[in-house]
Amino acid sequence: MSPLDPSSDQRRDRPFMSHPTALYVDAGLQASKYFNVGTFAVLIFDYLITLEAEWVWHRKWTFVRFIFTVSRYLPFFGIGMTFTGALRTQYYPGESCVRFGQASNVLHIICILAAEGLLITRIYASWNSKRLLTFLLVFPVVCFVGSYIISDTPLVFNSKNTTPINIPNPGNCLFMGGRNNVFEYAALLLYELVLLCLMLYIRFSKYNDAIGPLQETFFNDSVKYMMCIMIVSSFSIILTMVPPITWVSITDSPQIVIHSVLASRILFNLRASEGQLQVHTTLADVSEMQFGGGQISTVVFDV
Repeated sequence: MSPLDPSSDQRRDRPFMSHPTALYVDAGLQASKYFNVGTFAVLIFDYLITLEAEWVWHRKWTFVRFIFTVSRYLPFFGIGMTFTGALRTQYYPGESCVRFGQASNVLHIICILAAEGLLITRIYASWNSKRLLTFLLVFPVVCFVGSYIISDTPLVFNSKNTTPINIPNPGNCLFMGGRNNVFEYAALLLYELVLLCLMLYIRFSKYNDAIGPLQETFFNDSVKYMMCIMIVSSFSIILTMVPPITWVSITDSPQIVIHSVLASRILFNLRASEGQLQVHTTLADVSEMQFGGGQISTVVFDV
């Protein structure tokens, strides 16, 4: 044997730093990956078919346009990171996916907050009350901070905090979530339920039958938005708690997609309604929407 050829012991003891190992996979992980990739395709498809309706490049920047842009475009980065994690099949020794996962979670949260921010501005515009605005800002903070704190406690059965998971997950690179996310979905469900009740109260107490076409579009689309978010959140809770742990990640992207798509569609529908009514007014911020009894409102789509 040549002295340059390593012995069998040397080959066995050599660190395999350049040789990846295959990540664990089962039916749940595979289904989660397919579903998240599919929702990314839905987001892209919706963007392409509504791009003409957006066309806002010539408009000035306002706060509403800023949060609209965040809710419209940041999901491509957040779900793009989820898409990247879903496509991963190998682990290279020494690498860690912890920060990548944390960054993806932060982007997901910002996307949801931006979409909910558009909803808050619409509700505030319909009532124009500082107390209401304070409630709309404080209540979601309390809900989500509380859910985040509770999610780090062993209150969920069969979660990472209560039951060891005997699935190899080197570097936390496996595309797998935790059951403790159920608190965040529950907080979102509660938040949307409260806003739905508030929206219905405003609709029937302040406007009653004195409502124009634009207001009708606004209220109907907002109620549909909240109902859809509640339905998706309910399914997320079920899919987080009932199936095996490897199925939990199937809920990663749908929340982001439904928030982004519906939040954008509400503004597009308002703009379309204004175009049909041929309201020739200067477009301003949506927070300056004026609702008058039985009058056609001035709705601003400067987003």
